[in-house]
Amino acid sequence: MQPASAMRVEMVLPTLLCAGMEMMTSRLTRALAKRGHDVGITCLESGGALADELRAEGYRISIVPTPGLRTNLRAPALETWFGERQPGVVHVHSGAWLKAAHAARRAKVPRVVHTEHGLLDHEPWYSALQKRLAARHTDWIAAVSEPLRDYLIETVKVNPRKVTAIPNGIDTSRFTPGPRTGAVRSALRLPDDCLVIGTVAGLKPVKDHLLLLDAFTLVRAELPQTHLVIVGEGPLRGALEERTRALELADAVHLMGAVTDPAPIYRDLDLFVSSSKAEGTSMSILEAMASGAAVVATSVGGTPDALAHGACGLLVPPADSAALASAMVSLLRDPLERNRFGAAARERAVERYSEDAMVRTYEALYSSSSITPSRTTSAVAQCAG
Repeated sequence: MQPASAMRVEMVLPTLLCAGMEMMTSRLTRALAKRGHDVGITCLESGGALADELRAEGYRISIVPTPGLRTNLRAPALETWFGERQPGVVHVHSGAWLKAAHAARRAKVPRVVHTEHGLLDHEPWYSALQKRLAARHTDWIAAVSEPLRDYLIETVKVNPRKVTAIPNGIDTSRFTPGPRTGAVRSALRLPDDCLVIGTVAGLKPVKDHLLLLDAFTLVRAELPQTHLVIVGEGPLRGALEERTRALELADAVHLMGAVTDPAPIYRDLDLFVSSSKAEGTSMSILEAMASGAAVVATSVGGTPDALAHGACGLLVPPADSAALASAMVSLLRDPLERNRFGAAARERAVERYSEDAMVRTYEALYSSSSITPSRTTSAVAQCAG
């Protein structure tokens, strides 16, 4: 597949809050625009911090409310918007698939592409049926990991010829190793000699921050000088604050809220941790890897592949606070091992997860007449040319 000529592309997703899928969409939008394409973003629920940031840079961000399940069957406002906008490609992201793909087809959009970013920890009973219907209105489907591609084929029963795996990519010149930035220690007035664990994720059940707090209690029993920094915002903030107080960790757990540029934070961490119950390919894990941080993560979704099945970080079972704590303590006590994992993670991020390769692959997919329904590396290589 060869790179496409200039296209009008409309990204569609629920919101532009500061979370992994939204970060990926905003970066893909910027990169495609730099390559000469006319790219806009349509949100079906609300905007968010990333919407404000993109508008300030001159990008068109539109809000077309499509509330409720009924709009999966017919979303007149969205159909009208696509008809007025007349994109050559509608690129839908998780949470908007059926209603946006159906509306795009009714508006006679030439090409509909969907990216499946991940699963909820408990998918609704109707989820597979809804996605199967959405696939009928979609030309090509990209899963951000091989396990997610397998799920779409084996559980949702999507035609394998429609589905490929395109891992998320990150800007490895922006997320790079370097000296401590002070983004964490100075901002929170932490001692220079303390150990800092960090996580970057939306505060929602699938990320399992409550498990992380339980594990951190065990870490503090072994290493009382350790602090935990949680970056992100979401509906579980109140529950996390309550659990922190109940565990008497208020002086050691720091909720920093959402940030639009986490790059300086990764370089200020001694250890990055992900406690998710489910993942696609985690943007924050890739960013931490590219920043040279040692990583401890639950073995879910595309995470084992990202960490080379343990060669670039420690993997633990999900929902196991003792195993998570043990892995964190092990690396916090061994700075040489942290450095080794950090260097290996940086090398893998540069080799396997570059933003440029991801962008070129999507660009080619938009105009392709066929895709390679094979494993990630060969599919990406053929798509990217």
